[in-house]
Amino acid sequence: MTDHRLLRLQRIFREIFDDPGLTLTVDYSMKQHAEWDSVATVQIVLATEQEFHFRFSTDAVARVKSVGDLLGALPAQ
Repeated sequence: MTDHRLLRLQRIFREIFDDPGLTLTVDYSMKQHAEWDSVATVQIVLATEQEFHFRFSTDAVARVKSVGDLLGALPAQ
């Protein structure tokens, strides 16, 4: 079964990194994308909060290093 949250995150990442061919996996991390730095993390978090109508805690934001971290912090849908 496809996690629709992952597809929604993929759209966010594609827009932020201006890469329409970017394919996300749960294991995709900062180490795999040179442009994914602290500024990009803030952009990703803000866009994700808007997309999912959800606010991350400060602790959750500090732990974001991968797509799996984002998915783990989001409520199940």
